[in-house]
Amino acid sequence: MKTMWRGITIIIVAAVLSEVVSVGTYYYIKYAVSWRMSEQTSKNLKELERINNMKARVESAVMATVTAVEEKIEDRKEIYRICAKLVDRNPHIIGSAVALAPGYYSKDESAFAAFAYQVVDGSAVMTKQLPYDYQHSEWYAYSMEKDTAWWSEPYKDTGGSDMLIYTFSAPIHNQRHECIGVLTGDIDYKEMVFHRPGEEAEFGRLFMWIFFSQTVSIVLIVFIVWRSTKSIRLLNKVTAVQDVMTRELQIASNIQSSMLPVTPNQENIRHQVDVKVKLLSANDISADFYDYLYVGRSMVFCLGDVPGSNVRASIVMAITRSVFRTAAMSVSNADGVPSAVAIIKAMNRSLYSFNDSEMFTTMFVGVLNLDTAKLTYCNAGHPWPVMLSPNGDLRPFELKPNVPVGILEDYDYEELHVTLTKGSTLFLYTDGLYETENYRHEVFGQKRMMARLTKSAESNESPQKVIDRMVTAVEDFRGNTPRRDDAVMVAIRTL
Repeated sequence: MKTMWRGITIIIVAAVLSEVVSVGTYYYIKYAVSWRMSEQTSKNLKELERINNMKARVESAVMATVTAVEEKIEDRKEIYRICAKLVDRNPHIIGSAVALAPGYYSKDESAFAAFAYQVVDGSAVMTKQLPYDYQHSEWYAYSMEKDTAWWSEPYKDTGGSDMLIYTFSAPIHNQRHECIGVLTGDIDYKEMVFHRPGEEAEFGRLFMWIFFSQTVSIVLIVFIVWRSTKSIRLLNKVTAVQDVMTRELQIASNIQSSMLPVTPNQENIRHQVDVKVKLLSANDISADFYDYLYVGRSMVFCLGDVPGSNVRASIVMAITRSVFRTAAMSVSNADGVPSAVAIIKAMNRSLYSFNDSEMFTTMFVGVLNLDTAKLTYCNAGHPWPVMLSPNGDLRPFELKPNVPVGILEDYDYEELHVTLTKGSTLFLYTDGLYETENYRHEVFGQKRMMARLTKSAESNESPQKVIDRMVTAVEDFRGNTPRRDDAVMVAIRTL
């Protein structure tokens, strides 16, 4: 009888111990997998940030170079040099091409595509003409058909770089704003792939711990309890840190908002100017900015875009805006009037002197004479503004191919001027406007933007109406798709 009860007791103890081991193993596996997923998620986010930053740099470099290509489009040799310079100055870009529509230079010439590429060992940049028929290549055909910038799917660039690459294509326009070709920037496919070293070894260690947990159940239970307690304490600390970061980001957003100009409407009316602005931010903090102030009988204004939508970009934005204010009030021409090109040059020297993070800013600076309506402006790699005339005409501004500020210390910027007709509206914007995407990854594009501005010009809409209608158009197009980039719109009308 005692033996029977002893055996039953042993069976019960064994059964209970087996259940304890199973429960313990279950919770350990759950914890280990959760930890692994958390760690991998963190790595994936870092890789995603690396890839997005790299794409943003390539996009900014290509878009900033489009203006230079359009300026020198009739000089074939210069086109080759521009491609080579784009590859040489951007370490992520391994190849660049200017591919023109067939017969652009001569009806007898089927096609022309200047191509520059980095040799395998990175020691030199070579140039040649693409030896294959690129007209049916997706990177060329899509940009030409849609008249928009976009990223291709990965493909083997046979006859070009002979590598597996991604290509960013941007349309090239003539003076009539007709699409005549594309400018590309190629990235090595390997640069766009997530780097996940050591995954197999980590999973091997995980299964070893699972086997060990079944062998030493009691020790494992104690370990799980200890680790669970530690995880709770760690989770509480992480939650507390996240709360602090959230509050700090909100404070940063409030500070950043307070830095934007808040000129009373009565002050604008006194100077016979109507100014309306709209900021569409991708995050709590923005890297796009605008500013304007009155200096004597001149209105000095700017619009800028720092690549990225993170804390570092927002800090560069705040510094750039402060530098603009200082330059606008201290730099003038021989007649004592603020000078657009002098302001840009002063900002470039100042920002270049502490630009260790290799950040840059595209900018448009204008000085409007309130007595004569003469606008003197200097553009630094920014999209061209548009003037809406009261008679219904739409006129994109002529631009010089200046580089963004903060890149070259002694760059010789050039300025232009135009006289605004009474009642005309000047519309300025950042690239986040026409690069807004919908759920099908289609971009709003400059064609839709110009079509909307044409309707505003024909209806002689007020600056507020121009911006309201543009916001409605772009937000209806975007729908519920998250905004990837900031967008600023500024409308200025002389009264």
